[in-house]
Amino acid sequence: MSVRDIFPVKIYETEFENFTEIQQDLKNKIKPLFETNTASGNDYFDKDGQPIFARTNPNIQNNPDLQILKDFINHHVKLYWQACSYTSKVDPYVMQMWANDVPPGGFTPAHNHNPVPIAGVFYIDADEHQGNLYLEDPLEIVKGKMPYDFLEKPYLYTETITVKPGKLVLFPGWLRHHVRSNRATENRIVIGLNAGAFVEFKPEP
Repeated sequence: MSVRDIFPVKIYETEFENFTEIQQDLKNKIKPLFETNTASGNDYFDKDGQPIFARTNPNIQNNPDLQILKDFINHHVKLYWQACSYTSKVDPYVMQMWANDVPPGGFTPAHNHNPVPIAGVFYIDADEHQGNLYLEDPLEIVKGKMPYDFLEKPYLYTETITVKPGKLVLFPGWLRHHVRSNRATENRIVIGLNAGAFVEFKPEP
């Protein structure tokens, strides 16, 4: 007999070496963007009128001050692309990059980045008290009918990714994910991203 898992979902985790050496410099370059490059339509508030988070426009990959971060992410996007066995006929890269500023009590609602091949997040200033990343099981709608033991794993249909400054997490763009409330007294500063490649298909003559 044999028992095996099938249809796995690959995710990718890595860390920026010696990140503390550039962490404060990156924060200093990112914080002004929330004033000068704020995304329209991203004013999210809770029922009491308090802000949930602020977001920049998804174009900061073009900011030369963030080139070191973009290069690091692009390198690992290529490695993750290969690990997923995606086509070798295109060269993937970061297509969009933005920053989120989540104050105490703020959170990121569940969502996905479909149809982008790769979504991801890089942590500038975040830890488990400011909010871990939760990846949601795409089979919950059918597995939710099964008699699993919830005492063994209370949050059965999520996978917790423990976060820390300098950590990069990449995952399929279709995978739903969320972040629970920031329980710290400091703001949570992260970089979100979409990666893939623009392809123009031309038929044979």
